Amino acid sequence: MKKLVYLFLAMTLAWGALACKGDEPASNGEQPENTGSGSGSDDPDVVPSDSTDNPGDTNSVLGHTLIVYYSYTNHTHTIVTELQKLVNADLLRVEPAQKGLDYEANNYAIGSEQIAAIRENPDDAASYPAIDPVEVDFSSYNTIVVGAPLWWSNMAAPLQTFLFNYGSRMAGKQIGLIVSSASSGISGVEADARRLIPDGRFLSPSLWIRSSQTSDCHAMLTDWLDEVGLPK
Repeated sequence: MKKLVYLFLAMTLAWGALACKGDEPASNGEQPENTGSGSGSDDPDVVPSDSTDNPGDTNSVLGHTLIVYYSYTNHTHTIVTELQKLVNADLLRVEPAQKGLDYEANNYAIGSEQIAAIRENPDDAASYPAIDPVEVDFSSYNTIVVGAPLWWSNMAAPLQTFLFNYGSRMAGKQIGLIVSSASSGISGVEADARRLIPDGRFLSPSLWIRSSQTSDCHAMLTDWLDEVGLPK
């Protein structure tokens, strides 16, 4: 009888040991806390599009829309920051490399000379004023909205530089154009945009906001988004 009891206990212990071995956790490489050590989390170009850590901060979520603009008088800046409130978008401001230029001096002589140089040789990189370097992962965006001031019936020269450098990377993207001017029509700016982004899919119509309308641009932007079919 005692032998049977001892045999039963021995078999129970052996079975328990085998069962516990099968319940061991996976290797450390498969632990959830180790996933951050991979290349995906350390790649600055990879930002989860469904991140909700800070829903109130539009820059914490990579949107499918990029707003790129230049602004000297801040009319365009006011317009595009209002637009950013309406859409999930990242905002990129183009800045001239040469700081402290007084564009208003001598009846805006500097800007006039820059536009004249581009008109004379639009295919020569040397015709365009230098801008601060930027890094943009264009593959992250389906739509790019260009916020452009009008200079002498053309797009502001620093923004033309940006599009001259990067317009080829916008091929196949939806391109929206918003133009700020005092009173002149915007056909010249539209022509510049199409020349500099030759393979973009331009949304129609472009939005023209006169300087006097800047403070009331919210309704115009809302109507334009509905007209071109961009989600708010």
